Amino acid sequence: MAIPAEVGPIGRSLKRLEDGRLLRGEGRFIDDLEPDGCFHVGLLRSPVASGRLSGVDTSAARAAPGVVAAFSAADLEGSCRPLNVHLTTPGAVSPERPILATDRVRFVGEIMAAVVADSRYGAEDALELMSPDIDPSPAVVSFEDALSEKAPLVHEAVAENLYYLGHRSYGDVDGAFERADVLVEGEVTHPRVSAAPIEGRGVIAAPDGEGVVVWTSTQIPHLVADGIAECLGLERPRVRVVAADVGGGFGIKAQVYPEEILLAWIARRVGTAVKWIESRSEHMQSASHARDQNVKFSAAVRKDGRVLGLRATIFSSIGAYGIRPFGPLLDPMGTAGLVPGPYDIRDYQYDSYAVATNKCPEGPYRGVGMVTAVLAHERLMDLIAARLGLDPAEVRRVNFVRPAQMPYLSVTGHPYESGDYAAALETALQKFDYPGARKDQDRARGEGRLLGIGIGSYVEYTGAGSSTFKRRGMEDIPGTDTARVWLDDDGKVHVQTTSPAIGQGSHTTFAQVAAAGLGVEPEGVIVEQTDTARVGQGTGSFMSRGSVTAATSAYRAAALLREAILDAASYQLDQPVERLSIDGSSVLVEGESGGLTLAQLAGGHDGEHSLDVSVTYDAVQASYPYATHACMVEVDAATGAVQILRYVVAEDCGVLINPMIVEGQVTGGVAQAVGAALMEEVAYGPDGELRSGTFLDYLIPSVGEVPPVQIEHLVTPSTVHELGTKGVGEGGTIGGTAAIANAVADALSISELALPLTPDRIIALMR
Repeated sequence: MAIPAEVGPIGRSLKRLEDGRLLRGEGRFIDDLEPDGCFHVGLLRSPVASGRLSGVDTSAARAAPGVVAAFSAADLEGSCRPLNVHLTTPGAVSPERPILATDRVRFVGEIMAAVVADSRYGAEDALELMSPDIDPSPAVVSFEDALSEKAPLVHEAVAENLYYLGHRSYGDVDGAFERADVLVEGEVTHPRVSAAPIEGRGVIAAPDGEGVVVWTSTQIPHLVADGIAECLGLERPRVRVVAADVGGGFGIKAQVYPEEILLAWIARRVGTAVKWIESRSEHMQSASHARDQNVKFSAAVRKDGRVLGLRATIFSSIGAYGIRPFGPLLDPMGTAGLVPGPYDIRDYQYDSYAVATNKCPEGPYRGVGMVTAVLAHERLMDLIAARLGLDPAEVRRVNFVRPAQMPYLSVTGHPYESGDYAAALETALQKFDYPGARKDQDRARGEGRLLGIGIGSYVEYTGAGSSTFKRRGMEDIPGTDTARVWLDDDGKVHVQTTSPAIGQGSHTTFAQVAAAGLGVEPEGVIVEQTDTARVGQGTGSFMSRGSVTAATSAYRAAALLREAILDAASYQLDQPVERLSIDGSSVLVEGESGGLTLAQLAGGHDGEHSLDVSVTYDAVQASYPYATHACMVEVDAATGAVQILRYVVAEDCGVLINPMIVEGQVTGGVAQAVGAALMEEVAYGPDGELRSGTFLDYLIPSVGEVPPVQIEHLVTPSTVHELGTKGVGEGGTIGGTAAIANAVADALSISELALPLTPDRIIALMR
C-alpha cells in the first residue's frame, strides 16, 4: 500500500473534528459520568514518607453517616493481588506494589485504606475518622541518601537501594581518551517534575456479570485491563476498560495505577458502581512524577571540536516502586541510550543507576529519558565550544551523523532510519538569523544587558514495536497497536484504535488517515474513544504511537475496508469492481447516474462480505524524528527573571498528517520545556515530606511565559512504514529544555547546570 500521490486527506491542515463537541460542553470526562446507584470512594493516604504500618482502624469511618463500607489491606487478602511488573531485564528488580499498604508505607500519598459512601463529601469526611498506626522511620530522599553506605533500605528486596545498574562500554573508550587533545567535563541536573494535566485522574467501576467494566482517564486502556484481570484473578475477556474523554495525559496516565485495581475490586465487593475523582493535592502526591536525574559526563575531544569518546554516569530517582508496565527502567535506559544523540560518537561508556527513594513513583512524561539525555549532550556541545573558543553551531556541525551515513546504527543500537541533522540546524539558524543574533548579543553586553543564545539539537525514538520492548525485557507491553474500521448501519465509517485520544487531536488525524485509505473525506469518518470490548489488543497512547503505529494500522484497515465495500457493492449492483468508486457517502458506477449509498450497502448487507476490518501493526523498529531549536533569552540582572525573546524550531517528523496539529504539538511541548527549564520542581524535604503540593508551590507556565514559536518543517519520510510518519508528540519538550537552558547558561557564562533556573537560583549564580 502507498499513500495517494495527489493531495488528499493526509497533509491537510484540517480543523480538529472533535472540538465542536468539546466546545459545546458535550465532552464525557470521568467526572461527567454518574451511573445509577453510584457510590463514591475516598482514599486514605500516608502523611509520612517511610514508616511501619501496624494497621488502620476503620471502625469509626464504617459507622459514619452515609458510609457503605471501609477497607484496609486485610480485606483484600486472598481476593486482590499486588501489582506486579513482569521484567526479564538482567539485573533489574521491581518489587510488587500493594494496592493498599500492608506493613510499610514508602511515600507520602501511598494508599492505606478506602471508604465508600453515598456522596463524595461523605467519603472525604469519613476519612478523617480513620486512624492509621504508623511508626515513622528515616526516609531516603536524595541520590546521596540512597547510595550511602548506611542508608536504610526502601525495600528489603532491593539491595543498596538499586533497582537496576546498567553498565555498557562500546568501542575503545580508553584509547579515545588517550588520543584526545582536551578533556571536557560537565554535569546537568533535571528536577523531579509533574505533568500536571488540566484533568486529574478518575475511575468508575461497575460489576458486569462475572466480570467488571471500568471507565478511566487513561492512555493505556488495554494494559489497564490486563492489570485488573491479573490482580483480581479474572479471565481477561471478563474485564472491559473504556477510556473516557481525557483532559490531558502527557504520559502521567500511561501506567496502571492501584486506584484502577482497587475501584474494580470494590465494585465487585459492594455489588454496584463506584467512583473516585482525584483531588489536585492527591494528584501532586501520588500521580507519577518524572525526570529527577543527574548526569555527569566527560568527553575526549579533538582540537577541532570532534568528540572522540564519551563517558557518562546517570542517576535516576525512581521513587518507592517501579510502575506497571515499565518498571524502574524508563529513564535509566532511555537516557543512557541517547546521550550520544544525533552525533557520530562510536566510543561510549555509561553507568546508569535506577535508585529507590521514599518519593512518589516515577513514570513516563513527555520525552521520557530523552529530555535529560539531550540536556546532557547539548550542554556538552556548548562546553566544548567554550573550552576551544569555537562557535557552538560549528561544534555540532563537526559531530553530526551525516546524511550519507543513513541508515545509521548508533553506538547504543538505535537504528536512525533517515534524516539530515545538519539541515535542521542550518534551517533553524537561518530563520533565527543566527549571525544577527550574535551581533545583537554583543551590543547588549556592551550595554550591560545579559542576552544568551541556546541551541538544542536532538534525535528521538517513537512508535516502537514489540521487538523493542522485548529487548528491554518489558514483558507487560505488547508493542503492537490495532485499528478497527467498519461501515455501520448508519452508512458512516467508524474507527477505533488502541491509542485513545488524550487531547492531541488524534481523532482528527485518525479520520484523515482512514479517509486516505478509503478514498473519502475525513469529515465523513467517525472516530470513537477506545473501548477494550470493541477493538483488539494493543499498547496505547505514548511514545507518539498515535501517528505511527495506530495510524499505520488505521490506514491499512481502511484500505482493506475500501476493498470490502467495493466487493460488496459489486455483488449488489452486479458490476465489476473496476467500474466502481467511492464518492463521499455513495458507491458510484463509472459512466452511469445513481449507484448505491453506503447506508443502503450496510442495510442490504448479504453476510457474504464483511464490512468490519481490524488490523494489528507491529513496527519492525522505532522511528526517529529530529529537530533543532534555537532560542534567545534576556536575563534581568536585578531580579534574575528570564524573558524568552526569540524562538525557532526546525523539525522533521516525517510526513505530516495535519501540519496545524503538528505545530500545536511542537508549541505545547515548548511550553512544557519552559516550565522544566525555568519554573517547575517537585520538592521534598529531608524527611520525605512533599513541599510542592499545590500550584502555589509548583509553578507552571502560563500564556505570559510561553514565547511565540516559529516552526519550519523538513520532511524526510520514515522508511519503517508506508505512511512515512515519525511522530511529533515529545519533540518540543525534548529540544526545548536544552535550548532554553543553554541560552540562560550562555547569558550568564556558566558551565554546570541544575534546573530549574528560577530567579533566586540565577541571582545566586550571578553572585
